[in-house]
Amino acid sequence: MNGYELRYSFCKSEHAKSISRITSNLFSSNMTDKSQTAEKFDLIIAGAGAAGLSLLWNLISSDKLSNLNILLTDLSFTPKNDKTWCFWDDANLPETGMIHHSWKDLEVRAMNREIREQLQRYEYFCVKSSDFTEMILNRAKNDPRVTLIETKINGFRSTDQGAMMETDSGDFHANTIFQSVLKPPVTPHTRSDISLKQHFMGWEIETSKSLFDPKRAIFMDFDVPQNSGVTFFYVLPFSINRALIEYTMFNEVLLTAEEYETELIRYIELRYGLDKNSYRITRREDGVIPMEDRRYPARLCQNVYNIGTMGGVTKPSSGYAFTRILKHSKEIAIAVENGSPIPESLASSYRFRVYDMMLLYLLKHDPAISVQIFHDLFYKNGFDRILHFLEEKTHFGQELKIFSSVPYSPFFKSIWKMKHRIFSGA
Repeated sequence: MNGYELRYSFCKSEHAKSISRITSNLFSSNMTDKSQTAEKFDLIIAGAGAAGLSLLWNLISSDKLSNLNILLTDLSFTPKNDKTWCFWDDANLPETGMIHHSWKDLEVRAMNREIREQLQRYEYFCVKSSDFTEMILNRAKNDPRVTLIETKINGFRSTDQGAMMETDSGDFHANTIFQSVLKPPVTPHTRSDISLKQHFMGWEIETSKSLFDPKRAIFMDFDVPQNSGVTFFYVLPFSINRALIEYTMFNEVLLTAEEYETELIRYIELRYGLDKNSYRITRREDGVIPMEDRRYPARLCQNVYNIGTMGGVTKPSSGYAFTRILKHSKEIAIAVENGSPIPESLASSYRFRVYDMMLLYLLKHDPAISVQIFHDLFYKNGFDRILHFLEEKTHFGQELKIFSSVPYSPFFKSIWKMKHRIFSGA
C-alpha cells in the first residue's frame, strides 16, 4: 500500500471534528449512490479557523465566482478572543482594518544584551482572532452564496464525482474538500524525524502605572531560565499600561496551567516590578503549534485537500503560519477562478526545508547553542534582513551571509545527523 492509498483509506474517520471541501470541477452534477440523497453545494469549507475563513474571504471577494454555492461548517461560529496572530507582511490580509496594533520598533533580548532596531522594510502587525472571525463571518452572513451550519462532523469519504461530509446535521456533498482540522496520518512518505511543540500561555494585563512603550514590541526575550528547551517571552504593548505578555517554549512536553502561570507571574515581577496585586488580567490565551520536519500531504485522500496547519503551512522552525495561510488561501481561490488544478506544492522550497531541518535539530538537541544563534542572527544582521529570511524571500547569496554570522560547526553537525533526509529530497 503506497502513501496515497494509505491516505485514501483514512478518508473515513470517526475522530474527525471538522472537514472542509473545495472544487476543481465546481459545477459537475454527476453523483453516485449516497451522494444522490445528500444536500449539494458547489463548495464546502469545514473549520472556521484562520485557514477556512481566509479561504472563504478570498472566494466571496471574487467577481468571477458570483454563482458559487458555498457551505461553511464548524462546531461554533461564536468569535472567541483567544488567539493573537502576529506577522510582518500585510500584503495578503483581507482587510487592513482588522489590524489591532502595529510596531516599527522591535527588541530582542539574549545573552544579557538588548538588541533594538527600527524596521525599514516591514512593520510588525497584530490581529486578534475575534476581530478576524467577526469581520469575515459578518460578510458571509450577508452573502447569498454562503450557508453557515454549526455542526459536528462525524466523517467523510470520497465519491466517484467528489466527496461527502457526514455530520450530525446530515450528509453534504461537494466535488472537492479542503479540511483544516484533521491531522493527516503518518505514512512512510510523511514520517517525521523531529517533532517539537511550540506551546505557550499569554496574559493581556492592565496596570495602574505607565510601564510600556506602545511603539516598541519585545519580539523575543531569551534572558530567562532555559531549563527545559528553548524558552522565551514576548511582550506586545498596546498602550502605556496594557500589554500582552506571553511565555513560550520549544520542546516536547507541555506544562500544567499552574506552571505556565508561575513563570508569567515571575517574569512580570522581575521585568516590571509588579506583584500579583498590581495588575489585572483582562484576557488569557494559550496554544500548541506543531514544529515538525514531516511532509504534510496536499490531500488527505482523493478529492479532500488539507489547508492551514493540517496542510503543512506552518513554518517548522518558527511556528509562524498566518501569512503563509493567507498566501495559500489566495492561491487556492485563484485556481478556482481559473478552473486550474488546486496547488499541491510544499509550502517551502527544498532549500528552506533544509534550513528548517537544521534548526529543528539544534532546537531539540542543543537549546543553548540555539539561543546563541538567535542572538547572533539579530545582533549581527539587520532585523529586516532576518524577517525577510524567515519569510523565505531571500536569495542564496543573502542566506550565505546570514549563516556566516552564526556559529557554523553546529549546523555542519545538524547536516550530518539529518543527511538521510536532506540528501533524499527533505
